[in-house]
Amino acid sequence: MKQLVLLAVFVPHFLFGQIRNSQFGTPVVEGNEPTIAINPNNPNEVWLSYNTSKLFRSKNAGENWVEVFPNSPYGFYGDPVLKIAKNGSVFLTHLSQNKAKKWPSWFDCIVFERSTNGVDFTSVCVGARENKMQDKPWFSIDEGQKSGFRGNIYLTWTEFDKYGSSNIRDSSRVRFARSSDDGISFSEPVTVSDKSGGAADDDHTSEGVTIAVLSDGALCCFWSRSDTLWMDKSNDAGKTWGIDVAICKMPGGWNFEYVKGLIRTNGMPFAVVDKKDRIYVGFACAGGQGDFDVFYVFSKDKGVRFTEPIKVNDDQNFGDQFSPYLTIDEQGNVPQMLWYDKRNSETGHFCDIYTAKLCGKKPLKNIKITKEPIILPGQKQFMGDYIGLSVVNGKGMAAVTAYNDDIRKPCIQLIDWPIKLKKVRYSEDPVLLVNRNFDSDSLVICLSFPKQTSFTFEVKSSNRSLITNVFEVENPNGLNYQEIFLRKSVLGHGLFTFVIRRKGMILKKTMWLD
Repeated sequence: MKQLVLLAVFVPHFLFGQIRNSQFGTPVVEGNEPTIAINPNNPNEVWLSYNTSKLFRSKNAGENWVEVFPNSPYGFYGDPVLKIAKNGSVFLTHLSQNKAKKWPSWFDCIVFERSTNGVDFTSVCVGARENKMQDKPWFSIDEGQKSGFRGNIYLTWTEFDKYGSSNIRDSSRVRFARSSDDGISFSEPVTVSDKSGGAADDDHTSEGVTIAVLSDGALCCFWSRSDTLWMDKSNDAGKTWGIDVAICKMPGGWNFEYVKGLIRTNGMPFAVVDKKDRIYVGFACAGGQGDFDVFYVFSKDKGVRFTEPIKVNDDQNFGDQFSPYLTIDEQGNVPQMLWYDKRNSETGHFCDIYTAKLCGKKPLKNIKITKEPIILPGQKQFMGDYIGLSVVNGKGMAAVTAYNDDIRKPCIQLIDWPIKLKKVRYSEDPVLLVNRNFDSDSLVICLSFPKQTSFTFEVKSSNRSLITNVFEVENPNGLNYQEIFLRKSVLGHGLFTFVIRRKGMILKKTMWLD
């Protein structure tokens, strides 16, 4: 456990706004792919779900949580998505777990659940087809005052003939179903995509399907396939669809297999619509400098024309940005994007969480909302395919996956801000993180001692100091980090204490190395 001994006073650097970072659970528990929803009618009510089958409710803005058990007869195994409608209904969709089948055959339908009292849930099985896997659900609600289909719920997902198959006879497609009774039942599913994708769950698979609902009830469906962002439209609540239209290229596709420190991650698209019927579609793909960046396309004419991709991340280096999520503050009518960002990690084995609001054709300034970097877990543990964000009247809460070194598992981290987020308020405390998740012979140490031109770093075993070095801080007035490598074979096995110190201020971290 990290120990902080302050023999001198740190003076916090106050800007505007306040952000709180906290691990979910006491003690923390393993989890990934979180989804979070703030009740638009009561911002103190927050719902959280994550892989593979956890659901929680808070009545005091995340201070305390109570676990909720939907107990669907169709099972609950992964890919949860939460939304709270303006009428107060809580909706949850996720994958099934048919106990009569084995993985991956048990994912034989999309489960949609609803609660009107926050306690009891009813569920329906959507899209069941024998021997076909149903994956990655998402849904949107038509709450437009002028829409002839107001109250409809639109559910989309990817269907596989045979999951993971590279056989050209097996394919994937975009599926759609509609509910006109507040999620109690759904229409017979239809296929949206004109052309099928591959079934290998890679860039040629049709994935990341989301719906943008316009004020008149028209639907724009977006997804990624074969390094391209696609769209199709419906004007009759999804009964019929038009011709697939290629919106823009996504170089490198949605499936990122070569991001250092991760098994895999992605750039799947998300779509939102503001009150002026302007459509924003956010995604990530390969940028122009050999790294991954986050982008969005924008339409102000209801999807007739879109801009070229607009880059969101405003860094100047070659750090990867990935796993973006896009939502909208319905009260404030402002789209906001959230993503993982490596701009502050020279080695690429740590990352931060950044966010930015989108304003027409121009993203606003990027804001870092993690107080200290996130350790990446390496090639042996999965961090999940997406993260979550909910914003109501400027108040926001993000749910992300962050590796926890105490239990050595990816866990859920919550980041919330109680007022409109403009700039960040940080207390500039020292940082000492050890990433031991390399498959090689290296530890990567992330160090920061803000506003100090130099500090001492030590590694101790028992009573003898193995290493003592002084490192110059390149940017003493910022929040940049130093990263160094140590060889595991030189250190050996046992209990080690890592120390940074400066003028009586000491930060220690003790851990067992095997």
